[in-house]
Amino acid sequence: MIRILIFLAFAMTACAPSPSSANTAVVNEEDIKRAIASARDGEIVTIAAGRYDIGEIKIRRNLTLIGTGEVVIFSSALVEKGLLNSMPGVSLRVENITFKGARSADHNGAGIRHDGEHLTVIGSLFEDNENGILATGAATGHIAIHGSSFVDNGYGDGYSHGIYVSSGAALNVFASKFSGTRIGHHIKSLTERTDIRLSVLDDADGRSSYAIDVSKGGDVTIRDNTIIQTADGDNATIINFDLSRGGKATGLVIVNNHIINRHPNGVLLRNTTPATPELRGNAILNEGRGKLTTH
Repeated sequence: MIRILIFLAFAMTACAPSPSSANTAVVNEEDIKRAIASARDGEIVTIAAGRYDIGEIKIRRNLTLIGTGEVVIFSSALVEKGLLNSMPGVSLRVENITFKGARSADHNGAGIRHDGEHLTVIGSLFEDNENGILATGAATGHIAIHGSSFVDNGYGDGYSHGIYVSSGAALNVFASKFSGTRIGHHIKSLTERTDIRLSVLDDADGRSSYAIDVSKGGDVTIRDNTIIQTADGDNATIINFDLSRGGKATGLVIVNNHIINRHPNGVLLRNTTPATPELRGNAILNEGRGKLTTH
């Protein structure tokens, strides 16, 4: 595949560095916009290190975007949907890119808004966005998040999250970290299959709601994770499994997780489906004053 390399264009300030201001590198974000717009289907776009104020970019063809060095994508203006917006039918792969500070008029701005088919995110950081990733694409889509971090995302209204997949065949989260999600859930999945493994979900100071919210049933595996619930979380429940959004409960496995509860009314699992969960091998440290229960 052809690789397109985006080089940095630096415009250095004339003033000398001081404790309150340093030389600033202004990156020509038009290079990244042109490269993505002109890339052919299936190409790889390689982005050199820098800070890119890109506004919102619509991805109209299947692409791979790879950051080399420290690549930060942000927008100083409101976005309509997300910093990157993959359009219907498009599959997108993203590696080693930071998405920061996405804001929209409806308080639903995402680092990546995925309206397409498949999405793969590897080794990337989503920080201080209203949604880290919001996926509203094809029912056949597979969303894979590997080795990535989601820090301080959420608008704080309970309707924005670390990851929210509202449609799709499968969500796979592996070796990733969620910290300080504001009021919303770290992971909200309405896919047919949800698999979360070897990850850390830490409320920190975000007063997160559910660590994991699965409200359209499906086949769910939560294995080998560390989950930390804060004492003043917006919701006392750690994992929610229900059919409030339709679907069918085909399986729920919660195995070999390390769970720390600091909420005085902590609930490990809220399960309102007919499915009998498989709960085994979980190491639970209950630091809350009440009794950690399952419903």
